[in-house]
Amino acid sequence: MICPQHSLGSVGLVLDVFRMANQLPGAHRFELIRVSEDGKPVVHPDGLLAVEGGPDRLSGADLVVIPSLWTEGPAAAASHPAVIAALRGLPASVRVATLCSGVFLLAATGRLDGHVATTHWMLADDLQARHPDVRVHASLNLVQSDVDGWICSGGSLAGVDACLRAVQALSDRETARALARMLVTELDRGPQSLYVPAPGWRRHADADIRRLQDRIETDCAKPLSLAELAAAIHVSVRTLQRRFLAATGLTPIQYQQSLRLTRAQALLESGRLPVADVAEAVGYSDRVAFGRLFKRMTGLTPAAWRQRHAVEPLQA
Repeated sequence: MICPQHSLGSVGLVLDVFRMANQLPGAHRFELIRVSEDGKPVVHPDGLLAVEGGPDRLSGADLVVIPSLWTEGPAAAASHPAVIAALRGLPASVRVATLCSGVFLLAATGRLDGHVATTHWMLADDLQARHPDVRVHASLNLVQSDVDGWICSGGSLAGVDACLRAVQALSDRETARALARMLVTELDRGPQSLYVPAPGWRRHADADIRRLQDRIETDCAKPLSLAELAAAIHVSVRTLQRRFLAATGLTPIQYQQSLRLTRAQALLESGRLPVADVAEAVGYSDRVAFGRLFKRMTGLTPAAWRQRHAVEPLQA
């Protein structure tokens, strides 16, 4: 599926992954057909994009892939009624894979209502607001419904994961595993929460809360006193909690916790401190409790995080 809002890199990623799959030994081969709203070449900001047909071609496919639409998912959905109708009426045998914001087109069909879906963490709030019946989980890198025949993926490069999962569904796991090796990636890369920045990154206009954020960030390992924070901006603790949550999406305690884990990740990646020392450095005296919290928030144990993300010095 091609439209003017698509990321050219995401379109190319899809084409490259499936063309690479065709280089693997075995009988399964993928014929790639590009489709547009009216069956005509797409006038894209990066040039004229060729297609092989219109939405009527979708029902005869084994798989429909919707590449990333950058931040233009809602605009793409509004300007492609024929595509939306075709996606809504697809036979149950046709799978659909959405990459990043491509999920906005599938969500517009109503097929995701009542189901868990994902998209890039930065777009999750907008997707949820526009489609309240969809259960948007931004922490997930990949969501798959075998019964309903669709796959949703997180940020743009998570599209590789979606394509690999589609290859596995259409062929077998060993083919997908071999393709992952060719792509120099893993078949199962874990949750999108591994890549989400510390919550509270969103801009807001509450100057008092900004000052408190600065104060917490100065020494996030220090025990947090809600009474002191509230007194600093001349409000009650209850008002502090309400305003902090409204501005950042988190309570002060959750914000501090997020900062601590972010700094723990940096220490694990760049140094060789024992996990117990890392925990103490960011404010946790109980190594076991720190490990449980770290895994719950990131999907990995501290040791596994270090193994995956450790920064090795370059050799001259």
